[in-house]
Amino acid sequence: MNSEYKYVADRRSRLITLGVGLAVLAGLGLFTILGDGSYLPASIMATLLGITLLYVLSIPVKMRITDTHLEILCILEMTRIHVGDIKRVEALEPARMRATIPILGSYGFFGYYGYYLNLKSWEMVKVYASRWSNFVEIEDIYEQKYIVSADDPAQFIESLNKAIRRHTEQLYDGMENR
Repeated sequence: MNSEYKYVADRRSRLITLGVGLAVLAGLGLFTILGDGSYLPASIMATLLGITLLYVLSIPVKMRITDTHLEILCILEMTRIHVGDIKRVEALEPARMRATIPILGSYGFFGYYGYYLNLKSWEMVKVYASRWSNFVEIEDIYEQKYIVSADDPAQFIESLNKAIRRHTEQLYDGMENR
């Protein structure tokens, strides 16, 4: 069984991406015009481009639920959570995310992803969201929390719970056959 859920950026995220892109281009143009070939504007420009490219490489693309894993695929990286390690899956209201701020990650630039700090519980969570709604919180046995967004959170939660139940049944069947 494989279920795939593609990330599609919402309107707000697309507007933020456009704004950031235009600001970076304006900054690059300004440094080019006013820089006069000196090293300081060139190094600032190279640093801004490097940071932007690092963000681009971490953009979530899709989630895949297999019989054994939940995979969150980004452009260059992948987060893989074994379904046997998932302790809790639940829908999360957007109001609970109001006190969550990005520490190392993006807030709207091609989505919402990275490490975020929840100011109410003082917990660090990993966010992989394409929109600032339809949140699903996943907690593993190591108490790491992941927050993802899905177009249909109920269907995503049901698919993930089916994979967890199937994995648990296989474990019990394996123990009984010994």
